[in-house]
Amino acid sequence: MLKLLKQLLNKNMIDQMLNLTGSLQSYIMDIGNSGWILGIKWLGGLLTLIFGGLVVLLLFKTELIDKWLKVTSNFLLTTAFPKRQLNKSWQKILSRLNKNDEANLRLALIEADNLFDDLLKQIKLPGESMADRLKYLDSSQVPNIDEIWQAHKLRNTIVHNPEYPITRNEIEFGVKAYEKALKELEFMD
Repeated sequence: MLKLLKQLLNKNMIDQMLNLTGSLQSYIMDIGNSGWILGIKWLGGLLTLIFGGLVVLLLFKTELIDKWLKVTSNFLLTTAFPKRQLNKSWQKILSRLNKNDEANLRLALIEADNLFDDLLKQIKLPGESMADRLKYLDSSQVPNIDEIWQAHKLRNTIVHNPEYPITRNEIEFGVKAYEKALKELEFMD
């Protein structure tokens, strides 16, 4: 008898639990179909669009996307421009630098400048000239950007004024500035 009573109580409890969950399910389904829930869904979607747009606007205003694109393009350049080819070109520049005649010294700086400019073109920096492209770089991307500017100005001086007297130290400074930048940007070992 006690066993039968326990079975009846268990069966009644199970039936009550099933009824309760069924009632709860129908209540939840009815809420989802009500008009005010639909309004809240529309409001939530609208707020998501507004705040999403504000986030994108904020990213553009703080230039985070621009900085990210520059970093990404530098990464892509390291994979697009083979280091072996760059190292070979750089060895040619260093061999010119080791010669003691003025013509090779001038060519070493000009070739180093051209090599760096080719890299800037390859990462798709805009501009008609190297000077235009250099304006898009700052010390956070190229720590020795001021030295690069000096080297580029020296290059322009010796190209446009072949009689300009140069010293070996000036040329070495320029070439080393390009080398330092190339190593910092991990284009060279």
